[in-house]
Amino acid sequence: MNLSPQEALDLVLETARKGGAQDADALYEESESLSLDVFEGAMKNLERSDSVGLGLRVLVDGRPGYSFTERLTAQSVRRCAEDALALAAFTDSLGIQLTEPSTVSQLDLGVHDDAALDYGPARMLEQCLEAEDLARTLDARVVNIPHLGASRSSGRSLLGNTRGFRGERCSASVSLGIGVVARDSSADKMGWDGATWRHPGAIEPRAIAQTAVERAISLLGARPIPSGPLPVLFDERVSGQFLGIFLGAFLADSVQKGQSRLVGRIGERIAPAGFHLFTSPHLPTMSGSRLFDAEGVSTTKRALVEDGILRGFLHNLETSTREGIAPTGDAHRGYTGRVSAGFSNVEIDRSAGRSNKELLSKFPRILHVVKLEGSTGCNPVSGDVSIGVQGFLHENGGIIPVDRVSLSGNFFDILVDVVGWGDAVRPGVHGQILPSLLVRSLQLAS
Repeated sequence: MNLSPQEALDLVLETARKGGAQDADALYEESESLSLDVFEGAMKNLERSDSVGLGLRVLVDGRPGYSFTERLTAQSVRRCAEDALALAAFTDSLGIQLTEPSTVSQLDLGVHDDAALDYGPARMLEQCLEAEDLARTLDARVVNIPHLGASRSSGRSLLGNTRGFRGERCSASVSLGIGVVARDSSADKMGWDGATWRHPGAIEPRAIAQTAVERAISLLGARPIPSGPLPVLFDERVSGQFLGIFLGAFLADSVQKGQSRLVGRIGERIAPAGFHLFTSPHLPTMSGSRLFDAEGVSTTKRALVEDGILRGFLHNLETSTREGIAPTGDAHRGYTGRVSAGFSNVEIDRSAGRSNKELLSKFPRILHVVKLEGSTGCNPVSGDVSIGVQGFLHENGGIIPVDRVSLSGNFFDILVDVVGWGDAVRPGVHGQILPSLLVRSLQLAS
């Protein structure tokens, strides 16, 4: 007979404590997802997945032991605790103390809407077919729609420790996306659009289809341009993808292991004046929003880069203890893994932002990047950048679609060379609230 999630959480912690753990924390997670794919007017795939798991960390004389189970019977839960206790004998002490119970904010972050759970196959199919029909009629150059689908997902997590902390988080979302291929005499080009929302009513299939078609058509006739240095505007569609490759440099664990170019640079300028980079866990509806982290520490908005100056890193209890600082509320964890750290929504302040039109007018010749093509040439430790891009060359009042080119440089030099940013971000639910970024100069090769 299966235990309830709360019963399983309480039992695994009690077993750990009675087995010799001075401290222990446990994370229960459950998730459900339903996805549907459409091709040429018919549903091609309908898939549902569910998962449930309970993960435990024990501390025996400061030494951690980890284990997890995906069966919530009393026997399995007790065995999970016994395994974690046994493994603690082979690890080194972390020297940490778990979180004492504290008052967690009751702010409603808007990350769960019951309406998302009613977004079923019939409605998904209806909206996908609506998007497909419009995409095929908007322009004769549309020859294929290879990617079209909708989904819903929901999740619940319970966190507790032997000191009495208990916390719960529930989330739910829906999404729809379409990829359109347009063709002319020179080549095929793909245009994609899609978004994730908390409520099905926010999905606009026709608007998504129209945007995807416009993006595909706009890139027809793209060609390489001569190599050399030039200013680059990373569109808000790709700025998060680009920065995301290198955000590991802000993890305290990487810094403490010497695997970040930001070692020893707190208090130094690493970006232009006016540039503010935050971890922002209380943004309404966003995917990284949470009231407490994976170790029960209350979260708060915090600047990692303030007015261009590096102010700090992302910590969990282990790294903050090493540093001799108070916990920062940045711990991340899944029930199967160890505790790490990460952004709870990465955000760049846009109060001084400008429209893309204004940013593009800052230079007589500038490349507006709207697609990135892989990141295998990028090194997140050294910061070296070599990445293929597609976009538009703005020159002397004209606009030329560009592809088969790559940009190179070093991320940490690029960050210093940012000379402007946008005033808008991608719509929908996500964890990267980043505007477009204007860089003074990058090396382009064709």
